[in-house]
Amino acid sequence: MPYRFFEVIDHYSQDQIIELIKKVEKLLNSEESLIEIPEGKTMIVGDLHGDLGTLKKIVQIYFRKKFKNLLFLGDYVDRGAKQIEVVNVLFYYKKLYPERIFLLRGNHEDPIINRQYGFYDELRLKFKNYTKMFQYYNYVFSKLPIAAITWNRIFCVHAGIPEGLDFIEDINQLPPNEPEISHPITTQLLWNDPKEKIDTFKRSTRGTGIKNFGKEAFNEFIERNQIQSIIRSHEKFKNGYKTYFDNKLISIFTSSSYSRRVNTAVGVINKDGKVEVMQI
Repeated sequence: MPYRFFEVIDHYSQDQIIELIKKVEKLLNSEESLIEIPEGKTMIVGDLHGDLGTLKKIVQIYFRKKFKNLLFLGDYVDRGAKQIEVVNVLFYYKKLYPERIFLLRGNHEDPIINRQYGFYDELRLKFKNYTKMFQYYNYVFSKLPIAAITWNRIFCVHAGIPEGLDFIEDINQLPPNEPEISHPITTQLLWNDPKEKIDTFKRSTRGTGIKNFGKEAFNEFIERNQIQSIIRSHEKFKNGYKTYFDNKLISIFTSSSYSRRVNTAVGVINKDGKVEVMQI
């Protein structure tokens, strides 16, 4: 069965996990910061935050409904009960299907953040040499691509559009990521939020260098880059998703780690290129 790995993940040794991490690192070294998603039926997954149960459902749907591509938008760790297992499962499937499964970086794939919000503590409970494992994981997190563009010009990113980036292809010119070091444009791609009540960019309460973006900035960005729409994550919603800017931006959330009363959702790009939201 293609999802048998869920049954054996708890029995992986530290050495086996390190070997898996190193194999995924080699794969990520061959990917650019802006990856291209090939034509075909595609599922797009928002924040998981250690929600292994929802991840298993996603993998089952992916194989059962014969999707071609599976794209994750980041935030795999922190807050949930199965953070390490979620990352290991994702790495396993990336190793198995490197040209069909794609992993983007979220704002929690950062040692400054995941030291505070749960991942470091999970490693400390499960590994004797937890500081070494923390370094291993975060080093490979720093290799994760930042954004993706699909064959039908849908831009996918963890958080939002940044001020100061004219063309999405310039993402590939950003300095390589390193743990605890991030370019200002990269920071915004991983942290910025859409707001209907502003026009361009405005400072966010999330922190230094982080911004909210409005409809005018959004429309200029998609027109300049000939983008059909944007799919992002980064925020939770009761229904699992929310649309902005005349439905041209879809924000999805795929974790039930915050509350079982919050629905989980994924984005779907069908074979004909049409976009819809699927609650799972």
